[in-house]
Amino acid sequence: MSGRPAFPSLHLRPQPRLLDVPVVLFAFKRPDYLARVCASLLRQDGIMLDPRRVFLLQDGPVSPRSGLRYAEDAEIQASVAAFRTHFPRGEVLASPDNLGISVNIRRGETLAFETLDRDCAYFFEDDLELGPDYLRIMEELRALSDQDPRIGYFACYGDHAAMPPGPAAHLLMLQHHWAFGLKREPWRRLREWLAPYDRILEGADYAFRDDVAIFRWMESLPVAGGFSSQDAVKTLGCNALGIARVMTDVCFARYIGAEGASFSAAKFREMGYDRMEWVRGPEHHLAPEAASEVTAIIEEPRKRHEHYRQHRLAGLLEQQLRLRLERDRPATREDVVTLYRFLLDRTPEEAAVDDLAGRYSVRRVREILLESREYRGRNPRRPG
Repeated sequence: MSGRPAFPSLHLRPQPRLLDVPVVLFAFKRPDYLARVCASLLRQDGIMLDPRRVFLLQDGPVSPRSGLRYAEDAEIQASVAAFRTHFPRGEVLASPDNLGISVNIRRGETLAFETLDRDCAYFFEDDLELGPDYLRIMEELRALSDQDPRIGYFACYGDHAAMPPGPAAHLLMLQHHWAFGLKREPWRRLREWLAPYDRILEGADYAFRDDVAIFRWMESLPVAGGFSSQDAVKTLGCNALGIARVMTDVCFARYIGAEGASFSAAKFREMGYDRMEWVRGPEHHLAPEAASEVTAIIEEPRKRHEHYRQHRLAGLLEQQLRLRLERDRPATREDVVTLYRFLLDRTPEEAAVDDLAGRYSVRRVREILLESREYRGRNPRRPG
């Protein structure tokens, strides 16, 4: 006998390594997309998931604040079923109410970093399908973040416009928070910085957040930008705090969210996501010089957002105030009279104007009138 193993092919590929960080998926009402994401998590080369560390953060259908229905019960049930099909031992944390994306993501982060007490976690929305090397490259990025505490967010879905072939993957500034890793200490710093933004969001459903109040808050910051979404504001916070958000230039995933809150099929094609493809193979790794690319990724976007704060925010606010009422500014006498006329079909007494003007915000005066016996008497609830 030659002494060679009887079945050498069994020894060509090493055993997959068990992923030791929580995997948190956020979902709402796109079960077909979620199923593709879940399936892709189970097709990873070199990495195996621990099903006890996989969580579905499922948002609910109806807002407790406004009573608006944002999804059908059947859509929510189908989303949970899609997750259960792939992760029968995973944990479903389904909210009975519609929280909105910002609060749902926040509760997933709180789960990972406070309830589970972990230093790092991986978060996935339901619209990025992973290539088979995604988690392997994420683990290389996690190792880099352990060496460089400035790194808070990291991902490897790549530059879909350029789609460099690799095998060496360089670092760029992270664009969207689609399938990312996040470290606990940067998250804690960012959560404190975001507290005023979170208080503003509490005033309305996320889809109807107070843009003017958010841009007013940016006047107090060294950085600003032209968008009020939770993604955009987290980016500002990282820039203000010197937290690096990095991703590979090489694509290890593809975006599939042609239909959703931020995309249509036409926009999806226009932006080239229909042509996005991942690379595959064990030869792909982070470039040796990736560590040296982090500093520029921190400095350059901060300068851009400082410039926006100094030179463009005032113009943006002026434009917003031509389009939107500033909900939390003190109500003027004219505001009170206008609200009376529109809501109660009459002109108020002078004593009522004196009592409300300057004492309450426009928002609160509106609430007072909507809650009044006079308004409810003129507008009885219809059956059903």
